[in-house]
Amino acid sequence: MHKLWLIVLVLLGLSLSAMAAGTVSGKIKDAATGESIPAVAVVVEGTTRGAAANVEGFFSIPNLAAGAYKLVFNSLGYEQLRKDIVVEDGASQNLTILMRDQALQFKEVEIIAERDREPDYAPKVAQIEVTPRELKKLPQLAEPDLFRALQATAGILPSSDFSADLNIWGGSGDQNLILLNGVNVYKPTHLGGLFSIFNMDAVKDVKLIKGGFGAQYGGRLSAVVDVADREGNRNKVEGKVGLSLLSSTALLEGPLPHGSWLVAGRRTYIDGATKLFKSLDIIEDDFPYYFYDFNAKLTRDFSNGDRISPSVYYGDDILKVSSATGDRLRLTWGNRTFSLPFVHIFSPKLYTHTTLAGSAFYGRQRFETGDVWFEWNNTIDDLTAETDLTYFANARNTFSFGAEAKFVDAMLEAVSSDFLIGHNEYSATLLAVFAADDYRLTDKWTISPGVRFENYTMSDKDEITPRLAMRRDLKPGMYVSGAWGLYTQYFQQMRVGEDFASLFDSYVPLSERFGVARGQQFALTFVDDSLGRFKLSGGAYYKNFQNIAQLDLFDGSDDGDSDLEDFVRMGKGYAYGMDLTIGGTFGAYDMSLGYGWGRTRRVYDDFEDYESIDNGLSFPAFFDRQNNTNIFMSRKIRSRGSLEARLNYQSGLPYTYPEGAYSPGLGLPPHYFMQGRTNGERFDAYMRLDLAYRLKYEWNWCTFSPYIELINALGRKNPLMLTPDFTSNPVGLTMNGQLPFLPTFGFTAEF
Repeated sequence: MHKLWLIVLVLLGLSLSAMAAGTVSGKIKDAATGESIPAVAVVVEGTTRGAAANVEGFFSIPNLAAGAYKLVFNSLGYEQLRKDIVVEDGASQNLTILMRDQALQFKEVEIIAERDREPDYAPKVAQIEVTPRELKKLPQLAEPDLFRALQATAGILPSSDFSADLNIWGGSGDQNLILLNGVNVYKPTHLGGLFSIFNMDAVKDVKLIKGGFGAQYGGRLSAVVDVADREGNRNKVEGKVGLSLLSSTALLEGPLPHGSWLVAGRRTYIDGATKLFKSLDIIEDDFPYYFYDFNAKLTRDFSNGDRISPSVYYGDDILKVSSATGDRLRLTWGNRTFSLPFVHIFSPKLYTHTTLAGSAFYGRQRFETGDVWFEWNNTIDDLTAETDLTYFANARNTFSFGAEAKFVDAMLEAVSSDFLIGHNEYSATLLAVFAADDYRLTDKWTISPGVRFENYTMSDKDEITPRLAMRRDLKPGMYVSGAWGLYTQYFQQMRVGEDFASLFDSYVPLSERFGVARGQQFALTFVDDSLGRFKLSGGAYYKNFQNIAQLDLFDGSDDGDSDLEDFVRMGKGYAYGMDLTIGGTFGAYDMSLGYGWGRTRRVYDDFEDYESIDNGLSFPAFFDRQNNTNIFMSRKIRSRGSLEARLNYQSGLPYTYPEGAYSPGLGLPPHYFMQGRTNGERFDAYMRLDLAYRLKYEWNWCTFSPYIELINALGRKNPLMLTPDFTSNPVGLTMNGQLPFLPTFGFTAEF
């Protein structure tokens, strides 16, 4: 522990190495709603000085010499703002900046030079910060969805049309740190992965880090998706409703004395729609499934700039199916979270963010046939307290430090009407401290060292995971950055096999029996924003993973003690690849082309009583695709409309080919197949074209936006999985497809 404190003191010493001059700081808000605007670029015109607003809209530019300056504020979707200031020697200024929505100006978006919109010199390796207005441009499946929009980013792979999981730069979905208002969300999808739990109407900011993330983030091996909800309109009461082929959404927000409030809800009505269609003899069977979400947030502002913003999320999925023969299927799962963040500004140069948060997940799958039943249960309860401190020391140095305490209780159980198959309960505590420094060595070089110290009670070991990132500015608007880091993961999703989806995937802490999951990352990115209307970016990566857990219910080392860990095998893996994206605006067109190439492999050697898979040779992960291309184009149609198109082409998914079938004997027909090389074959390539046409009508009190979408407009039959036919030998295979040609429509109304 003393080593960590030594590093902290060294970094703090660097932070204090330069004396302060005048400091300009403040909050940046939306002029119409009063909400804070994250990631705004703030530049001191005519200099290389600048800052980027954080998620709370706070910025600080320390050590400005006395004199007159012009500050330039830029954010996508907002009109550029310029403000004259005068800095007095040793004095501080606190500003409130109000920016106007660009959409209200009805003119071409101005192309801003890089020196005006990229003032943050800290290395941002594979980091993307996006707003809902950008994400909603993409054609969606019946409604806007955060994860499905992110899947259009180069380097991110979906496992199928029916999955909203994010396989980012070779990592699996459970290796991503998913945060909602600072809270861990353990299973952030609905309907077996078809949609994410995030209501786009309530989302304010999304930070995506594909690799090489800094010391402030811990507990995952691959990537970070950090989501912040909106705060609510501080000026007036507003509402929004949406209706689509799949669901309904509603949002209401308004002001409070010194603050704001926001509530949002969403519910699908697949159950009611299919029941109606069945009664009209349009379909044969209904589908009694639905999910719902609820978000609420309050914000209280204080005169000194402090803020407290409690928020809650509540969501459930419910599926209840009964057959004519009396078989019954009952599936329920859901998430509950609460967050109580407090922002305190000690001074224009010292900012803290402290959060008390809780997250709970439950999953219950019950299968009944007469009096015989089987049930699978998984629960996890997480209580977390954390604090982050940011110190804007001087013109070249920003120091950050934080601490986290996480307390987790989890349960995993498999039980039938006849006997208890397995039951495990876990209680774990994770304590962490981190320190990092963004230090600008010269006008061209920036370095960001960091270190994270963790103690996990179930392994009773201390883990020190250093991180390092560097950036080299080549010319205005062009830079290259790199990162290296060691990472740990203590809570892992136990997958049942390597299929694209499983009802039994469950989160549990890793016990001392298996050890901590570890990973190492190397990441390199290049950005060129000096091309005028277009921006070019690319990245390359290598990741390796140790201690990847997988449940094997059919080939376990069960010793009869009802311990589900007897069915867990451990493996390892690695991933490498690159991606390239070019995009920009040309007249009435917005265009983007992204290409990713990569490989993701897994290895399972002999482990306890398990035999190795494929003799310990590596095999492709179930989501491995070598090539992935996304083309997006949007065109304005007169003053009210827009036409959007997205074309996605991917290499085929891997699958395991059955080499033959055999019978268990006793005169029974074949029911089992002899497995070939794991994921040794591939489906045909995948291609899908989605089209959308949107309109927007404005009245004095309402904005009405209807739309129509064509999903898989070319009617491509993309393969999903193979169903084996055991009545023949070799085994017959039937291909099951993904989404067919699917027209959808809907509207939103804002008032």
